[in-house]
Amino acid sequence: MRVAFVMPGVGVVGRGAEAFVVEIAAALAGRPGVDVTLLCRGAVDLPHRRIRALPRDARWLQRLYGVSRLGRKVLDTLFLDPVNVEWASFALAAFPALWRGGYDVVVMEGGLVGAWSCRLLRRLRGVGFVDVAHGVDPKWEGAFARQRPDRVVTFTAAAATMIAARAPRARLAVVPHGIDLERFRPGIEPAASGLPAPVVMVAGAVDEHKRAALALAAVAELAERGRPASLLVLGDGPLAARLDRDAAATLAPDRYRRLSVPRSEMPRWYAAADVFTLPSRTESFGLTYLEAMACGRPCVAPGDAVRREVIGDAGLYADPADPAAYAAALAAALDRDWGDLPRHRAERFPFAATLDAWADLLSAVAAEHGRAA
Repeated sequence: MRVAFVMPGVGVVGRGAEAFVVEIAAALAGRPGVDVTLLCRGAVDLPHRRIRALPRDARWLQRLYGVSRLGRKVLDTLFLDPVNVEWASFALAAFPALWRGGYDVVVMEGGLVGAWSCRLLRRLRGVGFVDVAHGVDPKWEGAFARQRPDRVVTFTAAAATMIAARAPRARLAVVPHGIDLERFRPGIEPAASGLPAPVVMVAGAVDEHKRAALALAAVAELAERGRPASLLVLGDGPLAARLDRDAAATLAPDRYRRLSVPRSEMPRWYAAADVFTLPSRTESFGLTYLEAMACGRPCVAPGDAVRREVIGDAGLYADPADPAAYAAALAAALDRDWGDLPRHRAERFPFAATLDAWADLLSAVAAEHGRAA
C-alpha cells in the first residue's frame, strides 16, 4: 500500500500537527508492505518530496492580511488567510507528484484546494482521500469535511460531534493521539531548570493562540497571594519577547525561564515541573497534556469538552482569562497529592493502539477503491 501524507509545514513550522504527521508517517513506514512518502516544504528524516509554495509568513502576505480588521474578516471568509494561501499554493504545486505517484491513499492537509485536487484524483485515478481535523474551528473543519473525503479523522469524540453538526454526511473516524509510554514516564532524571519549586510549566508556541501570557498572569497572581511559584515556558514565537518583558516586570528574577528544547529532551523537562498547564484558546487534542500526564504530572486547562475528554480526572479546569480563578486552580493542583492518577490516565492512550487504528483505516480506504491493502 502506497500512502502519501501531504503536510506543507513539516520541516518549517514547529506545530504539534506537523510533529504528529511525521511520527505517524515514520511508524507506518516501518510496517511491512507500507510505502510512505511525505510531501512537505522542509526536510525530514524519512522518504519525502519537497514542494515549493507561498509561505504563510511571507512579509507581503502578512501585510496584505493585516491591512484592516474588515480586510482580515473578508479574507478569512473566503479562505484566503495566510495559512490557507500556503495550503492552496502547495496543493496546486504538489498535484503533479500526486498524479504520477501511484498512491493508494492520500492524507491531505491542503485546505479546500487540496480537497478538490484529491476529489479529482479519486474520480480519475481511484485514489482514496483522508482528511485529518487538526483543528476545532467549526467553520474550517466543517468546510473541509463537506468535501466528502473517504474519512475525516478526529482525535476526540467531542471534535467528531462538532464536525458532524456542520457536515452530517461526513464519514468520521475517531483516532486519539497515542504516546510512547516508555519514553514519557515517571522517574526520569529531571532537567536542571534553575528555578525554585514549585514549577508551573507551559509548552507550545508563544503566540496569541496558545496564550502563555495568561499563565504568566496567573503565576503573578499566586505571588501576590503569598504563594510564589516559578514559570517555565518551553517554546518560541512572535510574542516571546513581550512575554519575557512582562515576566521581568511581574515575577522575581529567579522565578521565570523561557527556552526552546529538542523534542527528545521533553520528558526531562516535564519531570522538572510540578504541574503542567496550557491555556490555549482551543485544542484538537492537546498532546502536551498527555505527555505531561505520562510523566506523572497533573494538568490545569480550560474546561472545554475536548480537554475534559483527554485529561479526565487527572487535572483541574479553570477559565484562563480569569487570573484569580486560574491561579486558584494552579494552587489547588500544586497542593494535591495526585499519586499515580495522571500516569494511569495517560496509559489509556498507547501509541501502538493509535498506529494500529491508522493502519486499519488506511487499508480500509484503499480496499474501498479496489486497491491492495
